[in-house]
Amino acid sequence: MQRSILIIDDERSIQMSLGGALSDEGFEVHVASSGPEGVQILQQKKIDLVLLDVWMPGCDGLMTLEKIRAHDPEQIVVVMSGHGTIETAVRATKLGAYDFVEKPLSLEKLLVLLAHAF
Repeated sequence: MQRSILIIDDERSIQMSLGGALSDEGFEVHVASSGPEGVQILQQKKIDLVLLDVWMPGCDGLMTLEKIRAHDPEQIVVVMSGHGTIETAVRATKLGAYDFVEKPLSLEKLLVLLAHAF
């Protein structure tokens, strides 16, 4: 059975490169450019795992994580950031993130993380 991943990131280059790499690995990939768009997709589709960027305009990743948790407390969410701090990682974990990863992402490490998450 093909696993589905939703990438919520406002950077089109991340959506394209990460989405393409994960598609090549056999995942069904969906993308959203904002937190509200991502939450809407989650309400419409069964998604196995969410890759969520922290720094997005408007509704940032941590606010989005809270909305995801309110909708589905069991949803697996991995928070990612290119400007992560320990405080942000701790807050994301306390809000229910499965893990926190730093950009630039290593595909090999991400695939290991996904295997553990599933």
